[in-house]
Amino acid sequence: MLKKHLISYMMPNLAQAIASFGTVALLTRLFSDAEYGRFSLIFTIMTLVHYLVFTWAEAAASRNYAKAKEDGNVADHFATLLGVYLINVGIFVVLAVIVTLLYPAERAAKMALAAAFAGTIVRSALKIALETRRMDLQSMRFALVESFHIIAGLVLTIIGVWLLGYKEQGPFLALLIAAILALIIEGPFIISLAKHGKFNQILAREYLAFGYPIGMGLILTMALNMGDRFLIAGYLGDAKVGIYSAGYQVAARILDIVFAWASSATFPLLVAAYETQNKQAFAKSANNSFALRLGIGAPCALGIALIAEPLCEILIGPSMRGAAIAIVPWIALAGLFTGLSDYFSDAFMLARKAKERMIIMLIPTILNIVLNIILLPKMGINGAVIATVIAFAVGLLLLAILGRRHIIMPIPWLEAAKIAGACLVMAIVVSILPKFGGFVELITKSMGGAIVYGAALVALDFNGAKNKIGDYLRK
Repeated sequence: MLKKHLISYMMPNLAQAIASFGTVALLTRLFSDAEYGRFSLIFTIMTLVHYLVFTWAEAAASRNYAKAKEDGNVADHFATLLGVYLINVGIFVVLAVIVTLLYPAERAAKMALAAAFAGTIVRSALKIALETRRMDLQSMRFALVESFHIIAGLVLTIIGVWLLGYKEQGPFLALLIAAILALIIEGPFIISLAKHGKFNQILAREYLAFGYPIGMGLILTMALNMGDRFLIAGYLGDAKVGIYSAGYQVAARILDIVFAWASSATFPLLVAAYETQNKQAFAKSANNSFALRLGIGAPCALGIALIAEPLCEILIGPSMRGAAIAIVPWIALAGLFTGLSDYFSDAFMLARKAKERMIIMLIPTILNIVLNIILLPKMGINGAVIATVIAFAVGLLLLAILGRRHIIMPIPWLEAAKIAGACLVMAIVVSILPKFGGFVELITKSMGGAIVYGAALVALDFNGAKNKIGDYLRK
């Protein structure tokens, strides 16, 4: 089952990688530093308001589907979800209008913010549908629709920004249209599931109690990830936000995609094992989840640090490139901490202790803000990088230690040591490869590093690799 999910979820994550880096490469060349900075700030505002209003219902759709199916209560589950979604839309529209009117920017930026908010409304409905597909283990259907949604957004962004000459509003208009097209495909699915169901106030309150702390927790996580952009804008200006965001996007986005892929494949299996109280299946799923996250996350973070220069030469425009190269390795380290934190966060999700997780995340979030206030005036954007790494490390330690009070998420230490050994071998080999520059160096070092890392894992018999390869060859 895990292998099937890994293959299926690889598709949307590859699409996400193409879209993310294609967008960075396009916008950092066609936008000025300040324009790209404003685009990043608008994206952050859009995400913040989405988490504030919509995310709790999306989380409830994901976590409670298995229980609704087991109880034979699917129709009421979705009727309730659609009801709270419409209520959320009303709240969101009022909030979006106020924020757009008060946003201190020119007309083009306000149009971009309005388009971003409109896209958020559509994407929330789409998210409920796709999360249902995922938790129902319909991995291929999820993968196909999500991949279409992502690639359509990229194509429309290229058309809007490159061919039609739109500025900050171009990418957000593209995302809005792409979400509408995907919802046309998935909308009838949700409506059919809600047919003959009734809005249940008790369920709605339960979903709010469960989901809203998750939304607040994500806001704190976003403040940890992106809140420093507003401080950078205040202390250093929009142009520095653009440079910082470009470097951050290159490093963090790769790891976001890798860890999202691992989570998409393993979390539904983890939930299924936990709900059935199958301790052996849960332990196996949890060990697989950690080994997969660390096994692909650690070499990715290390690889990004080793090839930061050719990676930025390809993905980032000339005006932002030099400063971005310097911060990429440190953001990659912070991204690794984030991915591992998500694993330990699963303990709070499974135990329905999202509110406690939210409170815990206040500590690294406040620490990040304080460190930025202290370091930005003295060190520029390097101060923001240092603050991010320290805050993310603290967040990881807190979640790993405090989550054990509810559910002990196992750490396969032997497999982790094998991953560390393979990473060391990879680092040595990549470091001695010649510097060709640009695309040639990127391909040579990334492919060479991946081959060496994989060979080292097999040699160390990571997760029984030798027997598995032998069985495959015999078949």
